[in-house]
Amino acid sequence: MIRTSNMNTENNISIVCITDNGKNLAVEIQKKLKEGQIYFVKKKSNEEFQEFCNIGNDDYLMNNDKIEIKQQNSENIIRVEQKLKDFVPTIFNKYRYIVFIMATGIVVRTIAPLIQSKFQDPAVIVTDEKGTNVISLLSGHMGGANEMALYISHLIESNPVITTATDVNNKSSLDMIAKRLNGYMENFRDNVLKVNSMIVNNKPVGLFIDGNYDIDTRGFTILEYEDMLNLDKKNNEEINDLETVVVISNKQKLDFESKKIIKLVPKDIVLGVGCKKNIDSKHMKDSLREFLHINNIDKNSIKAIGSIEIKKDEQAIIDLANYLGVPFKIFTVEEIAQVDYLYSKSEWVKKNVGVYSVAEPCAHLLSEGNMIIEKQKFKGITFSAGRVNK
Repeated sequence: MIRTSNMNTENNISIVCITDNGKNLAVEIQKKLKEGQIYFVKKKSNEEFQEFCNIGNDDYLMNNDKIEIKQQNSENIIRVEQKLKDFVPTIFNKYRYIVFIMATGIVVRTIAPLIQSKFQDPAVIVTDEKGTNVISLLSGHMGGANEMALYISHLIESNPVITTATDVNNKSSLDMIAKRLNGYMENFRDNVLKVNSMIVNNKPVGLFIDGNYDIDTRGFTILEYEDMLNLDKKNNEEINDLETVVVISNKQKLDFESKKIIKLVPKDIVLGVGCKKNIDSKHMKDSLREFLHINNIDKNSIKAIGSIEIKKDEQAIIDLANYLGVPFKIFTVEEIAQVDYLYSKSEWVKKNVGVYSVAEPCAHLLSEGNMIIEKQKFKGITFSAGRVNK
């Protein structure tokens, strides 16, 4: 590869082309997306490169058969002097989306050894160098290739090619719902395959939404609370015909039980945390478990936790974030002071950390004011919760 410094992958999107026409289309796509790193993969000829080469408005200096970027231009093009099959593995897992401008067969042969699963692979989109068709090739649902293919085809006025079964049948899918909600589900792969197969084959799948979630429900049989209470009772033919019911809920314990239920937990709960200095990590985790139990919150629904900047090195909170696998977000005194007047005040807290309270304002800031649980205390620890709208 011609760039000798570390690869910059701040962009979510890479655009890979191999012809001059493809490069022109790559620049058009990049400009309309307003982001994207272009890689122009093409072996140099002796006539084309002597001491310098020029791509767009960039100068590249030859140095030991490599080329260093001398000046980055607005198109952000990097010339690559490797074979495509050798170069693509170096970027395959570094971008969320990869757009190839070339024949589909070339792309298939190139990426085949790199593919792992729909839950790991990047979204791969392919278009011809004239931009006639934009094809969602890999990770259409979980990776977002379908959405990106539709978006790019709209931008360049081309024909989108989507082949996933639920989409061509104008139906929703369990993996897309889970992605939309950033949801957790046990046996994710098996349940997705099971439900999507049933939907495509016109078998009824129930869906109960416990809360206000903006999701695509096409193909599902929508159930009400009363239906769920009668799920296993033989008094409703339509409900009795359901073999599987997806329940979307952030609750730890549901009001109903059935072997038919597949539970999908949206990650939409945020926690504000306050505590005394050097609090024990085990006590922190045990207190959280008690808080979640009291308030019937599923641990897997927690999206983030937050506290005041003075607690940024508090090991118990750091350990809690690691235990939950969520971000630990820090708020300044100034940020908290903007909203702490809305909640109960403690002069002791004000004297020691500079604001009147910590847990509730942090939950407020994380949820943009959508508070659901006031502060609750657990021997030197305070939790409060908000909900992020989905």
